Amino acid sequence: MSFECKNIIDQYIKWIKDNTSIRSIEEGKSCGIVTPFMDRHNDHLEIYAIKNDKGFILTDDGYTISDLAMSEMTFNSTKREKILQSILNGFGIKIGENQSLYVEANPNNVGQKKHYLLQAILAVNDMYTLSQENVFSLFKEDVEMFFKSNNLVFSKDIKLGGKTGFDHNIDFLIPSSGQKPERLIKTINNPKKEPVMATIFAFDDIAAVREQSTNNYVIYNDTLETAISQESISALNNYGIKPMPWSQKEKCLEEFALA
Repeated sequence: MSFECKNIIDQYIKWIKDNTSIRSIEEGKSCGIVTPFMDRHNDHLEIYAIKNDKGFILTDDGYTISDLAMSEMTFNSTKREKILQSILNGFGIKIGENQSLYVEANPNNVGQKKHYLLQAILAVNDMYTLSQENVFSLFKEDVEMFFKSNNLVFSKDIKLGGKTGFDHNIDFLIPSSGQKPERLIKTINNPKKEPVMATIFAFDDIAAVREQSTNNYVIYNDTLETAISQESISALNNYGIKPMPWSQKEKCLEEFALA
C-alpha cells in the first residue's frame, strides 16, 4: 500500500512537471508560468513570477477578479468582500492595487507559495458557482444596492404573519404614498417552479389577514441559464403578483417610487 501511495504522489508531481511551461517576459526579471490547472473556462491558469530584491512576487496580474467582473460577479458588497477575504487569508494571499492576487516568496519557499496562489485562484474562481444559499443572498444584495443607488425608500427582511400562523420573510417593503399602496417584494434567484410556488403561497397567506391591500412583486433573476417557465409567469399573474425580470430592473424605478 505504501508503494502504491508513493506512486500516486510521484505520478501527480510528474503530471504537474510535464504540463507546466514557462515563457520569459523580461529576461532575468519576470516570466509567465502556464500551469495544468484549469479555470472555469477550461483554460490553463497562468501566473507570473517577478524578481525583486527580496526574492519573488507571484501574481495572477489581476486576471481572476477581472474575469469574474466580466460575468457580473463583482465584489461590491460586504458579504462578497468577506467571502473573498476569508479565502485569501486562508492561503496568505493579498490583493494588489490592480485587483491582482499576489504573494511574496523567496527561493526557499517559492514552490509552496506558488501552490498557495494557485489554490487561492481556483477557490476565488469558484465563487461564480457558490452554493445556492449564498447565490440567493448575493442576488438579493444586488437588488438592494440597485434600490439604494436610485434613492428608493424601503425596508428589508420584514417578517409578516399569515392566516396559517406561519411567518413569512418579505425581502423588501416599499411604504404607501400618494395613490400608491404598500408594495411587498420577494426576490427569486433561480426561478424554478418550487420557489415560485412557495412565494405565491407566502403572498396569498399574508393577504388573507391584511386589512389593507398591497401590491405584490417578484423580482427574478433572468440572467442565469435557468429560465422561468410560462406556467410560473401565469401562476404569478393569476394571484395578482407582478413578475419583474432583473434584466429590466429599470422598470422598478417607476413601480417603487414613492410619488
